[in-house]
Amino acid sequence: MERHEVPRESRLSAEDLEHVLRIFSALAEATRLRIALGLLEGEESVGRLAQRLQLPQSTTSRHLAVLRGSGVVAARRQGTQVFYRLKSHVADLLIQAFAHAEHQRLGLPDHGA
Repeated sequence: MERHEVPRESRLSAEDLEHVLRIFSALAEATRLRIALGLLEGEESVGRLAQRLQLPQSTTSRHLAVLRGSGVVAARRQGTQVFYRLKSHVADLLIQAFAHAEHQRLGLPDHGA
């Protein structure tokens, strides 16, 4: 995982701040978080993702639209099917968030920055 430098507060872009807020807001809903986690393994069609997560396809599509609008996922169409994938930085964010949660749950020390 490539690490990028985070700008100091005085150099934060208002646009970047809004984008980060949209990402966290989109992922703050349990079904959307489950969908995002379901895409960690790679690209998936809406139908297959809905089936695997045991969600109605209409629910899955509605939540994917929110995730797409917030920049969490990207979509591509192949014939009548739409395939979704997590954007790479978001995948890294989810992996780190769940590693952090596991550390908290198990009382493990931080790795350090």
